Amino acid sequence: MRPTRLSSRWFRSFGDVTDPVSDVVCFPHAGGSAAMFQNWQRYTSELKITAVQLPGREVRLGEPPFLEMTALVDALAPALGPLTRRPYAFYGHSMGALVAFEVLRRFRELELPLPTALFVSGRDAPQYGDQEQVHHLPDAELLERLRAWEGMEPQDLSTYEELVTLMLPTIRADLTLAETYAYVPGPPLSVPVRVLRGRRDPLVRDGDAGWSRQTSADCSVHEFDGGHFFVQDHERSVVTHIGAALGVSAAREAGTQ
Repeated sequence: MRPTRLSSRWFRSFGDVTDPVSDVVCFPHAGGSAAMFQNWQRYTSELKITAVQLPGREVRLGEPPFLEMTALVDALAPALGPLTRRPYAFYGHSMGALVAFEVLRRFRELELPLPTALFVSGRDAPQYGDQEQVHHLPDAELLERLRAWEGMEPQDLSTYEELVTLMLPTIRADLTLAETYAYVPGPPLSVPVRVLRGRRDPLVRDGDAGWSRQTSADCSVHEFDGGHFFVQDHERSVVTHIGAALGVSAAREAGTQ
């Protein structure tokens, strides 16, 4: 099989992979961009890493971000359709987990092939609302909450705050989308759910965080050291874990830089 090639403002890929075991389509957190996943491809030669690029960031900075989930899914699901022609999996972090979940429910409605697995992290299952509502906070208070989630050290704050201040309208829009999301009950997905969690993540419930109720297949949990953004500190381990779950042996990935 040859790699699926996408030509769309909705995606970024980070290298060609000949005959991948699976595509892995990645959905970023609130305020995040496709660049969150730019290092992942260097850790695997068997998976094709493709990241969703939402409006309001990077090359789409001039486009207004979405404020409501249904409108986002209406636009995003058709663009993702070509990926269903070959084996694929979804991975979503925080807000991205919700977006991935709702795109899969839309795929089911459209009778498109579903992924081999849904990987989620940094987010309770959709039937639970956010434990903390922050999208309405004044700028200074919102920045303080974001710093707490990131676990920032004082020496990192100046550069961080400059970047976040630039992106604050997009971050606020994404948080609005996630925090005003209204779950509509429906049949569980016939897709295995793989929960990745940071042991010290203050925003996620214990155990599988309710995700087992969203699948008629199996649900597993794998813990990593760290908090809400543990993924950024354990990129290689996360990619290795995803690969193993998708049938990539450690031997095949040996030597991947």
